[in-house]
Amino acid sequence: MVGFFVFAIVFVALLAIAVRVARLRVRSELSAKAALFLTACFVVVVMAAWWFVTHGVRVEDRILAPLILPSPLEVLQAFPKLHLEQALVRSIGVSFVRVTTGFVLASIVALPLGVYMATFPPIAAFFRPLALVGSYVPIVVFVPLTLAWFGATETQKIGFLFIACFVALLPRVIKAIASVPPEYLDVAETKGATEWQLVRHVLFPVAKADIWDYLRGVYGVGWGWIILAEVVNAERGLGYLISVSERRGHTASMFAVIIVIVVIAIACDQIWKFGGILLFPYRRPE
Repeated sequence: MVGFFVFAIVFVALLAIAVRVARLRVRSELSAKAALFLTACFVVVVMAAWWFVTHGVRVEDRILAPLILPSPLEVLQAFPKLHLEQALVRSIGVSFVRVTTGFVLASIVALPLGVYMATFPPIAAFFRPLALVGSYVPIVVFVPLTLAWFGATETQKIGFLFIACFVALLPRVIKAIASVPPEYLDVAETKGATEWQLVRHVLFPVAKADIWDYLRGVYGVGWGWIILAEVVNAERGLGYLISVSERRGHTASMFAVIIVIVVIAIACDQIWKFGGILLFPYRRPE
C-alpha cells in the first residue's frame, strides 16, 4: 500500500514536470498526426516495459514470474492453443450474441422510457428509482440476483447483461432529452405542435445524435461486463475461457483472451463511430 502511494505521488510529479517542460497550453489543438504519434509512443513504452520485466529464459532471470505476468511472446503462443483446444472463435461468437442480445433488449426498453421520463414529469417521478439504481447499486450485485432468479442458465447471462446495459443507458437517454434547448419546444408550440409531435418531431430528433453516442458507449462497456456474465456455469464464451485459464494457472491464456475482448470492443466502437458519421453528417468535425 505504501509502495503504491509513493508510485502515485512520483507519477503525478513527473506528469506535472513534463507539462511544464513541454510548455503545454490548456486545451490547445493537436493535429491528428501528432496525436497518433504520441499514442504510438505510449504503446511502444508499455511494450518495452512489458518485455523488460518478463525477459529471461528461466523464471529466476525474470523480474516478474510468468504466473504474475507472462511475456509478450508467451501471450502470442497462447492463441493457437486457445483456438485449437478451447474453441476460441466459437467462444467469441457466443459472447457476441450474448452482449448484443442483452444490449438490444435493454435499448428497446430504455430508449422510450428515457424519452418519456425526460418529457413528462409524472412518468419521471414514478420511475425515478430505476434511474437511481445505476448510480448507487454496483453492477456486480446483479450477478447473484440473476442467478437466484434464473439459475445458471443462458437466460441468466442475457438477463444480467440486459440489466447492466439498462441501468447504464436509462440515465443517459434522460440526460440527452433533457439537454434539448427549450427554445426548440417554444418554436414548435407557436406553430401548433401537439404534445406527441413535440416528442416525435422535436425532442427525439434533436437528441438522437447524443443518444447514438450513449448507445455506442454502453455497448462497448458491455464487453467488459461479459466476464461477469460468463463467470458462473458457462460452457463457452470469453468469460468462460478466462475462468478456466485462471483455474489452470494459464496466465498467458488469460491475457490473450483479454486482448481479444479489447480488440472486439475497439472494432465495434469504430463501427458505431462510422455509423454515427453516416447518420449524422452535420456532426463531422471541420
